[in-house]
Amino acid sequence: MKQTYTIGELAQLAGVSAKTLRVYEMKGLLLPERNKENRYRSYTEEAVRRLEQIQLMKYLGFSLEQIAVFLSQYETAGREELLLAQKRLLERKRAQLDSVIACVERAVEECKGNEMDTNSFLQSLGSIVKNQKADELVWRLMKHSYEPRGWSEFIFEQAGLTEGMCVLDAGAGYGNLWRYNLSRLPKKLRVTCIDRHNTHADDFFEYVKEKENAKELAKGQISFVWNDLELIKISEKYHCIFFNHVASFIQDRRKLYRRFYDSLKENGKLICTWGGLLLFENVTGLLGDFLEDTTPLDAKYKKQVSVLRQYETELYDIFGKVEQRTYLTKLHFATAEEYMDYILQVCKPVEAELEQRRNEFLAFLQSRKKGNGQYEFVRDTYLYCCGREEM
Repeated sequence: MKQTYTIGELAQLAGVSAKTLRVYEMKGLLLPERNKENRYRSYTEEAVRRLEQIQLMKYLGFSLEQIAVFLSQYETAGREELLLAQKRLLERKRAQLDSVIACVERAVEECKGNEMDTNSFLQSLGSIVKNQKADELVWRLMKHSYEPRGWSEFIFEQAGLTEGMCVLDAGAGYGNLWRYNLSRLPKKLRVTCIDRHNTHADDFFEYVKEKENAKELAKGQISFVWNDLELIKISEKYHCIFFNHVASFIQDRRKLYRRFYDSLKENGKLICTWGGLLLFENVTGLLGDFLEDTTPLDAKYKKQVSVLRQYETELYDIFGKVEQRTYLTKLHFATAEEYMDYILQVCKPVEAELEQRRNEFLAFLQSRKKGNGQYEFVRDTYLYCCGREEM
């Protein structure tokens, strides 16, 4: 006799709710037989196997819509592509989860022996998340370019540091400015780095200690102050203050710039940097040849222009003179897949559409390969040399 199950029996057998089975029915994934007299649902052994397949695909992270396509429409080749697309999605989710775990671990360290009220803790947690995102941006830049050495050397040269100067690195991070210019430090130059614990600045601190022990750096030439930039009181005067790619993580920039202004010696300068618009212009120009509608990208570009203008206005409002300089970086991608993944990071407004047309978009990108067998973008970075008086 053919074995059948009621909706309650199947739900208990599979460890799901009856409501879940009704959703699967509504989506066309799991269709029960109906009693002609009372319209009660009944499920066969074939339905049980189908439910096992659905649960397997759910475990792999597929949406119900994707499962419907996978089980009913795709041939072997199509199923392989769908699985590969899912693998890429899960890898991105794993990277995001790793990032979140790292933030939680930092927050745990922040809690140890540190009594804070709820608002203070949430502010601290917000700073941790911002630092993590900044670290991820640096990692992507390092992966796809020859930077940050060239950029760090460029900043160092623009500053014009000389013997005996006192320098503040506000938001030192991984310390690339000093790692890549260690042999070029003028004698008796003294550098104070401000940053938070549980960031890449901790790695830089260990690096400095190693160099001191190896006699490659004078003890105390690079020192550290562990605190939030927006909370710390700057009591010393400096010949030069570096504020390298930190502006977007500060809530009240004008207030901080005023403190920087007050902390500069006569003829001192602030070196402030952030990314420009060229990368987004190049990416949107490329996508304009592929997408029928670029309205979401146009809106994001206008927003970025507005943000950068605001950044500049805040500097000009505080400092006597602001001189802008530009640095160009070429990003290299070995494969069309790497190229696309980077574009998806830059152009979130059209990420879903590009993913849906992944094969078509990859073929489009492959047609844009350079003569050297790579894919390339050029991005620009702005450096502002700001003085108390006209320079």
